Amino acid sequence: MPPNFFYIYINNIMSAIEQQPTNRNFLGNNGFRFGIKNLPTVNYFCQSISIPSITMNAIDTATPFAYVPRPGDKITWDPLVIRFKVDEDLVNYFEIQKWIAGLGHPDDLMQTRDISKSIRETQIGNRPIGYYTTFTSDAFITILSSAKNANKTIFFYECFPTGLSQLDFESTNPNLEFIEATATFRYRKYQLDE
Repeated sequence: MPPNFFYIYINNIMSAIEQQPTNRNFLGNNGFRFGIKNLPTVNYFCQSISIPSITMNAIDTATPFAYVPRPGDKITWDPLVIRFKVDEDLVNYFEIQKWIAGLGHPDDLMQTRDISKSIRETQIGNRPIGYYTTFTSDAFITILSSAKNANKTIFFYECFPTGLSQLDFESTNPNLEFIEATATFRYRKYQLDE
């Protein structure tokens, strides 16, 4: 056995010990808070949310023998989807419906002006007001620790709704079930607040 074998063995053990995580608690799936300034009642009734996946394209570079993949230059952020309980006055459902209608102005251009004005009044922080930021709103997910304290916050920049699910009523159901709806948002990017 070489004389430095013991030294290398001890160094490997010490290196493995030093690489242990400082927090060994697992992340729970029921500890979160969602917020988007333009939708206060949706925030309160939010039941579930998923942090969207992110993908990047790969560029195949030709070589004499094979195509070799290289990192691309386009990132795709999947939509943000939330599920929320609908209140009996339909306030939270029509908050989103009004926003979508304002962006698509199905009746007249005044709808777009009204939604732009309401979003400007509820912007988070001192962001510059540009064309897109007058129709979008920033959102966040605060992830709670195992002790239910705010741990990490993920910010979604320049969100706007692109879809709102239908509401299903059924008089033949013998059990009372509260109605839930799903809203889909697109955004520019998301990032973890360090």
